[in-house]
Amino acid sequence: MEINRRFYCDERTDVETAEGVVRGAFLNDHYYFRGIPYATARRFEMPEPMPHWDGFREAVTYGPTAPTVQKPAVLGRGTLTQQPLFGYRFWPEDEFCQYLNVWTKKPEPGRKRPVMVWVHGGGIGTGSAIEQSSFEGANLCRDGDLVVVSFNHRLNILGYLDMSDFGDKYANSANCGIADIVAVLEWIHRNIDKFGGDPENVTLFGHSGGGGKIRNIMQVPAADGLYHKVIFQSGLMNMGGKPDPDAGRRVADRMVERLGYDKDTFDEFCKVPFDTLRQAYLDTMAEFAGQGGFFGGLGVKQNDYWIGEPHVVGFNEYAKKVPVIAGSVQCESALYAPFHRYDSPESEKEALLDSILGDKKAETVAKFKKAYPDGDLLDLFALDYIVRKGTYDFLDLKDQFGAPQYNYLITYRMPYMGGMPSYHGICLPLVFGNTEYVDAFNEPDLVALGQKMHQAWINFATTGDPNGGDVPKWEQYREGKCGTMVFDRQCAMKYNFDRELIRIYEQNTNFRNAFMHL
Repeated sequence: MEINRRFYCDERTDVETAEGVVRGAFLNDHYYFRGIPYATARRFEMPEPMPHWDGFREAVTYGPTAPTVQKPAVLGRGTLTQQPLFGYRFWPEDEFCQYLNVWTKKPEPGRKRPVMVWVHGGGIGTGSAIEQSSFEGANLCRDGDLVVVSFNHRLNILGYLDMSDFGDKYANSANCGIADIVAVLEWIHRNIDKFGGDPENVTLFGHSGGGGKIRNIMQVPAADGLYHKVIFQSGLMNMGGKPDPDAGRRVADRMVERLGYDKDTFDEFCKVPFDTLRQAYLDTMAEFAGQGGFFGGLGVKQNDYWIGEPHVVGFNEYAKKVPVIAGSVQCESALYAPFHRYDSPESEKEALLDSILGDKKAETVAKFKKAYPDGDLLDLFALDYIVRKGTYDFLDLKDQFGAPQYNYLITYRMPYMGGMPSYHGICLPLVFGNTEYVDAFNEPDLVALGQKMHQAWINFATTGDPNGGDVPKWEQYREGKCGTMVFDRQCAMKYNFDRELIRIYEQNTNFRNAFMHL
């Protein structure tokens, strides 16, 4: 039997980093390095660089992912039931999860290839750098002559629980999750040149919660200069409301009390097994909910490290100058609400719209038909306004500083299950160039769309401009004109085409809960 795979893993794949030598592997036409430790950290404390090691560390296997609070993580909506749309895979979990992965054509110091850094989604509670097969960076690396980096970091109660009442060294415990990301960027700044990357041309790109993390990174002065462009993929949700700044601290204090510890014995609390910790968190949240619907408890904390939300405190000075791609998909919540088939009779669709829109139906449908003349009425059941509006708000706020900005919307409908509208996550195999890894991405038009988006992301990471290749001219976003590249079977620039629809839809419906329960 003929073997057509070239592979080796020996001294030829060694790279000497600032922390020590790592040994990756060569496969066909690129090198990969998996599971490089980028930091170390004690529980609830800020990360520190890895100490230097002697000899070499094997870097051929992905490192553990962060433990999750809601068990089992693989069941329910958004996971195994949607395997054909995502290609999920799961990996061992461990509290020490600070590992990163690198793909490069060749580890040539001084080569100065653009660097793309993937920030995974899952809110701040779940997910990993490898949970989908489409997160493999080889195609981006090869097609764009890029260096691609992905990473795991602390999540949920390990990364965002406010333990500041228990000592100065825990003052940033609620920011440990984003501090880990800053540690990744610091590692890149120290080491990426050895892999052929340019530390002065780093693009962050993230989906959903990954986009939210990027928005947070933009408000961390310690990250200034460590990244140079950002891409938000369905990651600028407009959550509304004002968070309680003391919520996380109250949850943490009650968890410690529940387990029988206090400030004097907190060092022992830090040693309890993760499963004990997660159960204390779940019990505490249930207790607070029973006392009046408490919601919250995890999230970044505004202080000198993270200066706050840009729409509240303004943009960090460095962030004002950073070029942006930001976009979403037409029906973000399609997978997280009761599924209605697109091949249903029109009478059933009309009845469904009657039930959710009532006497607002005619007004809403008219706005929808104006924005989407060829659209299907069933799109109105899952039409997104949360991410689309949040994206508009972010771009409008940042537009005043003059940095290049590009907006997009995916409206592609797949034939899967009688017709699937563009859903939360459809962008992932497209931008990575990994449609072959996902079973349902078997349409020639969808593969062609993926090639266009894949190239646009490569162009932006390389030059700061997504234009070039087989995509219509993508004009910059400007407040008032609101240009949007609509990605579909036929791509086109549109201007202010759906803002009125989004306003009316938000006013006439309330799907926030359906979407946010994903």
